[in-house]
Amino acid sequence: MLRTILTQMAAFLAVVASVLLANDLKTVVDTPWKLVLGVSVLLVAAVAAAWEIIGTARSRPSRYRGDRRGEKILKHMTKMLRTQEHCVISSNDLSWVKGDARDVLLDKASKKTLTLVMPCANELSSILTAAGAVAYYYGDHDFKFASRFTLVNHGRSDAWVAIGHGTRNEHTIRTIDSKDDPAVHLADDLFRLVRRRAMAEARSE
Repeated sequence: MLRTILTQMAAFLAVVASVLLANDLKTVVDTPWKLVLGVSVLLVAAVAAAWEIIGTARSRPSRYRGDRRGEKILKHMTKMLRTQEHCVISSNDLSWVKGDARDVLLDKASKKTLTLVMPCANELSSILTAAGAVAYYYGDHDFKFASRFTLVNHGRSDAWVAIGHGTRNEHTIRTIDSKDDPAVHLADDLFRLVRRRAMAEARSE
């Protein structure tokens, strides 16, 4: 982040210097087309620098630590899931779902915009599927995905994914919205693989 900021600031200052040193300042100000060109160049450079810095800041993962870690993660997930877009949630047991988050998921289930990917069914997943959600189960209590993810708009060009991974002292949520990032495609592939397996097992029963 700091490197990006410094790089963009250096580029911006270089443009400013080139404009000011190309001619004397009075000449630039007194010549309309030079003034317009100079201002335009400065504005473009400023916007490009701001865009790069904001983009870099948005791509940084959210890290949660301390005693209120669970509360902060819940707030983050609840805000993210309020979208009207279709969401695929891969979770081991949905144990993080409480309060407003439960209401949000029930609302998405009723609107048919919620799909669950879990090792096996539990009470909450049964409630959500009864409300209209779709659930695909891939294993049992002995096999669970190490990472959890929420895939939004799967299979579409505007798909994006939020990937969560926890350690003993920290939980990280990384949001990836670039279609060029392989993480989006990996999450989508994993979802489609689980769905295919679950549907094949359902047909064989």
